[in-house]
Amino acid sequence: MATVSTDLAERKTNATTKPAQIRVARRSPAYWRVTIDNPPINVMGPEMVREFQELIDALEVDEQVRVVVFDSAVHEYFLNHSDFTAKLEDLTSMPDGPTGLPPWPDFLVRLTRLPVASIALIRGRATGNGSEITLACDMSFASLEKTIISQLEVGVGMVARGGPMARLPQLIGRNRALEVLLSSEDIRADRAEAYGYIIAPCPTPSLMFS
Repeated sequence: MATVSTDLAERKTNATTKPAQIRVARRSPAYWRVTIDNPPINVMGPEMVREFQELIDALEVDEQVRVVVFDSAVHEYFLNHSDFTAKLEDLTSMPDGPTGLPPWPDFLVRLTRLPVASIALIRGRATGNGSEITLACDMSFASLEKTIISQLEVGVGMVARGGPMARLPQLIGRNRALEVLLSSEDIRADRAEAYGYIIAPCPTPSLMFS
């Protein structure tokens, strides 16, 4: 079946049309490919959070989808930390999601509960939010040469709000989870595999699910 690409939305700001930061390609009724595309470094601001909410809403009501794969169109970056230059009120004014949580952790919880196989294909930096979506997915594959994963929050005096304090101990154990969270260190793919953070490093994970 031919690939059909559909942007979640094209929003207008001050009469200027901005492309969607998340692109969805329905490769078949059962297989969706979600590509994060907010150059230059894939930071996540309020607009991207809104688009993730639209995505999970669409996934939850589609009875045919069985697999959703997340990747990135931005070289060297999978999904980065939050956009600290954005207006805080643009994010805090967003209503809580159906889980009762704020929009980003709400998306992640709903992703973990989604009755589909969710897969993260990482080629580049997955920092903060990028690590959190990796942890929420059922499976993750990462570029051996390019992948960097971290939870940066403690290093900048913040608390991670996307669930890594709950998900990391279950995945890699309490001691390793404390190391990841409290050190804020960058973790390369080979070390991430040794910890159990990812399934396996590979040269070009994006080609595994074309």
